[in-house]
Amino acid sequence: MASVTPLKTPPAFDQMGVLIPTPSPENKVFGNENGEPANFTEFSLQHRLNDPSAKLSKDMDQRVYLMNPMNFIGSGKSTIAPNWYIRHGAKDRDTSFLVPVNLATKLENDGKNVNFFLPWNRPHSGDYNLDDLFNWIANTLQVR
Repeated sequence: MASVTPLKTPPAFDQMGVLIPTPSPENKVFGNENGEPANFTEFSLQHRLNDPSAKLSKDMDQRVYLMNPMNFIGSGKSTIAPNWYIRHGAKDRDTSFLVPVNLATKLENDGKNVNFFLPWNRPHSGDYNLDDLFNWIANTLQVR
């Protein structure tokens, strides 16, 4: 991984108006109901507006909170699925390993059944091994 250039430079996901004028797909995810993209970190908002005192709106704070599953796992505020199958390519240059490792760890600490693996030499791709996924589903359903 050390020899592979990251796909995005900092601030990576919230780069609209910071590195480039156009929004990233993530800026669109955090956008409003009219499809207008938005900054979702104060750092990027402040740089886009060239205003170091700019603050995220309460609406955006709420969207950021709702988009983060870590706020709900183990909180008792919601029902969390008991079984999780998580794959993240070991050669993924789009997303840090920390994201799925933290998710899997928090789920396991909350008593969930987590099947986590970093497929070797795989990029950010999906469909890592569908046979394994379908076998895991079948075995998990038999247990119930």
